[in-house]
Amino acid sequence: FKQANLKANSAAEVMSKMDKLQGDMRNKNMELADMMRERDRAMADLQRLENSRADDLERLRRDLEDSEDRARELSRNRGSEAQDMLRKFNGEKDALQRQLDDRAAEAEQLRRELDRLRAEHELQHQTKDDEMAVLQAGMDHSIVAMANLKKQMGGGQSDLQRRLDSVLAEHALKLRRILDSILRSCADKTDEAVFNLNDPGNPGNMTATVEHVLATVEQAHDLGKMLSSSFARYLTNPDGDQTEVIAAAVGLSNGLEHLLANMKGVSRLANGEDVVERIIKASRQAALVGRQFFTKGQSGAMEQLKPSERHSIILDTNHELQLSLGTLTTLAESLVRRDVTKVSVTNTSEDISDLVEREMLSAARAIDEAVMRLQSLANQPRDSSLTDRQVQ
Repeated sequence: FKQANLKANSAAEVMSKMDKLQGDMRNKNMELADMMRERDRAMADLQRLENSRADDLERLRRDLEDSEDRARELSRNRGSEAQDMLRKFNGEKDALQRQLDDRAAEAEQLRRELDRLRAEHELQHQTKDDEMAVLQAGMDHSIVAMANLKKQMGGGQSDLQRRLDSVLAEHALKLRRILDSILRSCADKTDEAVFNLNDPGNPGNMTATVEHVLATVEQAHDLGKMLSSSFARYLTNPDGDQTEVIAAAVGLSNGLEHLLANMKGVSRLANGEDVVERIIKASRQAALVGRQFFTKGQSGAMEQLKPSERHSIILDTNHELQLSLGTLTTLAESLVRRDVTKVSVTNTSEDISDLVEREMLSAARAIDEAVMRLQSLANQPRDSSLTDRQVQ
């Protein structure tokens, strides 16, 4: 019986241990099931992330391919446009170059024709001066011969004295008329220079530099002083030699003409329309003051003045001319810095092709204007009633 109890007790212990082990196993199975569910959920999340990543990568790959295709297409289009623009620019440049060469050849031909006409005019002018000199020498010889004849025949020949005085007065009148004609011609030439200065279509001497303008102003200074001194000597002896007055007047009119053309040409260097207007106004004033030399110096104007007032008129006119030329000197000197830095002060950010094209167009316009000017001068009818000095 004891053995049966021991076996029963052992069996009960075994059964309790088995129940305990089964409970533990059930717990382990539940934990294992939870872990498997967590594993499946994690695997599902991983699969979903992998699928989403693959979709994103595919979308990004397609976007990249589309961007590359657009970039290649845009590059091809821009390359074609650049080539078309380059071909168009080269074609226009070649056409402009051909036009420039043609216009330059026409300008050169017109310049040669103008030089030939000037040479012919100078020859005619020289011939007329020689004829005038011969006539002057003949008249002087006649006057001397008549004076000698007067001395030989004595003081009793009153009729011959009157005739001699009449010839001398007529000779002096002719000389004064010649001087008045030359002064009027100089005044007309100055008026023409002022007209060209005011003409917007006349650009002036476009090749003039500031240094050349200053030299021209200095030359006008000297010519004004020379004309003033020669006029003073002539007024002291009105029956004396007039060649100094004539040469100085012609020189001053030519100097003023060159000065106005150079001042208008160099005004292109001015910084602003107000500076250009001051240059044009000062140049016009200097020319008008110089013109007073030619109008006030004529015999008709001098005869209306007292002998004591004639010298002061000439001196006052010369003083006004020197002041006007001084103003021109100041304006021209203000352009020296701009003239020197004109080439270096360039917008470096500007495309070189645009700069070359603009300069070529500017040169073409300047040549067109020069050609039109030369053609207008060549086609202008010549008035046969004008003297050589008036034509000049």
